[in-house]
Amino acid sequence: MVLGAWLFWNQGSQTSAWVYPYFSGAANLGLDLAWRIDANAYSAFVDLSYAEQMNHLFVRGAPGDLLPYSILDRGYVYIVWLAQTLLFWLPPIKAVLWLQVGFHVLSVLWVLSRLTSRRQQLVFLLAYGLNPVVLHFVTFAYYYYWQVLPALLWVAYEARGGAPLGPRIYAMAVAMMAIFLIRQSTLLVCLCMLAYWVWRERTLHAGLALLALLVFVLAVKNPSQPWHTAYVGLGAYPNAGGLILSDESGYSRYQQLTGVQINTALPDGNYYDARVRADYYQVLRQELTHYATQHPLELARNAVINLAQSFSLGYVVKSRTISYLSAAAGGLVMVLMAWQGMVLRMIVLAAGVVGFVLYFPPIPAYMFGNYLLLAWALVHVRGPWQRWLPRTSAARPTQHTQ
Repeated sequence: MVLGAWLFWNQGSQTSAWVYPYFSGAANLGLDLAWRIDANAYSAFVDLSYAEQMNHLFVRGAPGDLLPYSILDRGYVYIVWLAQTLLFWLPPIKAVLWLQVGFHVLSVLWVLSRLTSRRQQLVFLLAYGLNPVVLHFVTFAYYYYWQVLPALLWVAYEARGGAPLGPRIYAMAVAMMAIFLIRQSTLLVCLCMLAYWVWRERTLHAGLALLALLVFVLAVKNPSQPWHTAYVGLGAYPNAGGLILSDESGYSRYQQLTGVQINTALPDGNYYDARVRADYYQVLRQELTHYATQHPLELARNAVINLAQSFSLGYVVKSRTISYLSAAAGGLVMVLMAWQGMVLRMIVLAAGVVGFVLYFPPIPAYMFGNYLLLAWALVHVRGPWQRWLPRTSAARPTQHTQ
């Protein structure tokens, strides 16, 4: 797996305006855990190539140069800080990437230990552990990879073979809180899992765990709104508005209507002005609502295609043809899973993307957590072809007692 990560190492990066806040925030993290960035050092960082950014050292800025930041989900700041602390001899971005590679290797080995046959282990290793698409995001210095955490929690539950969670559900809830901080779009799948465990176990522990997560979510304010993403998502497929799947579709429409050009450059871009951002969201909300009333079938078509793709490769930005093939393959996967009686797994898979697929295509970065669940479902597919396959048992089969 380490060799695979090296072979398929992702050579791309997010825009510096989105990467810099996390790494500068980690370098300036204090005991109050507040997110502050060194605004003066940004201009030097943005002028570097990605290869140079990989070796860039983020240092603590002078108190007068630090600005509060709250645009993105804050949890990845703590991941960066953890990587810098554990792998202190590496530059911060490289430390984060190797932390992700290490976590990927350990998590895959753990899942393999939960499988009871060599055939299942081989299928999972090829479908997930060594999958180039997966490794592409494991070696990407952004929070997308960590969307795998809810999927790992579900596998941990299934691997118990029906044994009750008991007090362990509190640890599950705490992990979900951490996941929510890293990527708030994972909330629905976490709530879905906890709600199922409450129904299945019917214990005070389960009810309190669900209540704790809900209280935590309400206490942590989410500064983002979906209107930009929803409006831009119209451009994923042929549309009456002539939009393309790009942030510029939203920015240019706002400029047409208001005369104001959105600037996301740190630290002085008007996107960081709360009033401008609120007005931007409001304008796009009105535009999207008006568009939906005029073209409801178009939006319904998009939602169906998006959902089907989330059971496959996802939406491929560079090729609409491959995206349609992905939707067709996803439809077949849904039929296969239903035929195999994997309805519960289908619900969990859908919960991982339902928060956005109704209006935005499941590009692989957004649906990364589904890849592990799809591989987990694949190893449990049963069929008549299995009589020609070897049935060698693993050295340490997992056993559970009720």
